[in-house]
Amino acid sequence: MDLNIIIGGPQGGGVETAGMLLVRATASAGLEVFGIREYHSNIKGKHSYFHVRVADKPVNSIKLPADILGGLDPETLATHFSEVRRGGTVVYDEAIKEKVLTKSPSMDPAKLNRLRSALAEKGIKDTIEGLRGHLEGEGVRVYAFPFSEIISEILKGTKIPIERTMNTAITSAILSIMGFEKHIVYEAVDGLFRGKAEVVEINKMVIDAVYEEFKVKFQVENRDKEEYEGDKYRDKVKKRLLLAGNDAVAIGKIVGGLRFQTYYPITPAADESLAIEESAKIFNEEGNVIGSPIVIQSEDEISAVGMAIGGALIGVRSATSTSGPGFSLMVEGLGWAGINEVPLVITYYQRGGPSTGLPTRHSQSDLLFSIFAGHGEFSRIVIASGDHREAIEDAVKCFNYAEMFQVPVIHLLDKGLANSVTTVPIPSIEIPIVRGSIVNGGEDYERFRLTEDGISPRAFLGRAIQWYTGDEHNERGNICEDPFVREEMYRKRMEKSRTILKEVPDEDKARFYGNEKYDGLLLTWGTTKGAVVDALPTLNALGERVSVLQVRLMEPFPADYISKFIASSKRVVSIEANYTGQLAWLVERYFMREVDCRVLKYTGRMVSEDEVVSAYRRIRGGERRVVLTGGE
Repeated sequence: MDLNIIIGGPQGGGVETAGMLLVRATASAGLEVFGIREYHSNIKGKHSYFHVRVADKPVNSIKLPADILGGLDPETLATHFSEVRRGGTVVYDEAIKEKVLTKSPSMDPAKLNRLRSALAEKGIKDTIEGLRGHLEGEGVRVYAFPFSEIISEILKGTKIPIERTMNTAITSAILSIMGFEKHIVYEAVDGLFRGKAEVVEINKMVIDAVYEEFKVKFQVENRDKEEYEGDKYRDKVKKRLLLAGNDAVAIGKIVGGLRFQTYYPITPAADESLAIEESAKIFNEEGNVIGSPIVIQSEDEISAVGMAIGGALIGVRSATSTSGPGFSLMVEGLGWAGINEVPLVITYYQRGGPSTGLPTRHSQSDLLFSIFAGHGEFSRIVIASGDHREAIEDAVKCFNYAEMFQVPVIHLLDKGLANSVTTVPIPSIEIPIVRGSIVNGGEDYERFRLTEDGISPRAFLGRAIQWYTGDEHNERGNICEDPFVREEMYRKRMEKSRTILKEVPDEDKARFYGNEKYDGLLLTWGTTKGAVVDALPTLNALGERVSVLQVRLMEPFPADYISKFIASSKRVVSIEANYTGQLAWLVERYFMREVDCRVLKYTGRMVSEDEVVSAYRRIRGGERRVVLTGGE
């Protein structure tokens, strides 16, 4: 079982609900799921879709070609028909069969031109029926169902538009094709629309009608159960969490002792703060709720970082969450936290830039910016999570490291992680809360006392008299421009990096996947790791031993640890979602060795497993720079 399903339609037309219904049903049936939502930055109308991978083993990436395509509108079929494999399945509403493929008002001109060229090249008539004939000629099974008629009958006498339940109808058809019994789809509807009894009832009526139509008209239940066997895994799986990346970080922050979170709404970071507002509770030792973290939506990102700094200074675990444009505004505050050794945590979700760029699309182009942001020099930690489990644990560790080393910590994530949904074993988070060197102060308290490891005893505001400014200062915090004091304080802050590299465990520096003896080493980071690790079995079947090194600690860069892996490889390949190969640049800077090949993607779409395999084939054929463009 390893199926890839795409469900698409107009923005605001229920695509996310359709995707989550599919995800919930397949996950509750005992299967592993990885789903990514792709959407435009407009409120309504433009094409969006959910790509869901369903398997009987853990998966952390998507894969093409798709096995099943469900279209809520003609543009979905026009956009994705070429991504469906021979022998795959396409499902849509029979009512759109006369629609013209190239007359979608929301379609971008560039995409429209590509579509016209593709139709002309393949000799496809410019209608849904013409496309159907082409697909069936290519061995694709096409199911055009009278969904509109079915739904109209159910909704007769109500004011609910047909479009409101079309997503449930098409998703139910897909689940029926996959061999899932109705009760599993019912359970998914119960969970998705919890507390909305009327909505649940209507959707279950739609499910009943669709399943009956399939049984009578196509008689697919037996054939497709033999192929997909969708219901057989349920009793073999333990309880798991179904999480989006934003939710994973929110859970980690709550477990890690978050007490104060600030944010200004920005995609894709804002959902994390909303999750904390909705779910977070603080318990006392008896298990009683005594409060919840304070979450503040500030007037802008400058205020957000300033408030978070204030929270950290008074001694509560504080964080702010943002994306590229917001982080740009936070940089002055980041420098202030750097010179004042504030344990500030910034959760940074990368998206397509520069400027507003692609505000709802994936990117890993802010790595170097996060490392070098801010004028002057000061120690910081930048740690990049590669999946949902890491995101939970790293959120806890970021608070620990911020307080242990008294430096700003940037938790670097990306849109791919933020907006992907997956099944995760319920984690047993055994990470102790470590708050570092905390004292009550006193009359002679020196906030920036010089110590051997550069870590000064920290008293919270209100417990001792102390001074904070943006200027250089002496040990008490008083402004001082003496060159000898400047040298001592500057070195104190900068040499924390050595302490960090010494004390951070190796598993937080990098993680290795594969055989210890290898010819090729794939370097990657962030959620691109999922596609690279998923591709490993196929890559090793090509006749060359290949392993993966996922770099996690980006600053200070763990050169000594990583060098052990690079030295053992005949070919080093970086795979990342940016133009220049920013991880490759870091490796070359520290090792004075050129990375042999770069595999790069900067279209705003995630790297898929099949793209990794294809790219490595090209590298073995002699290419040194492979640019990926898969996915709409």
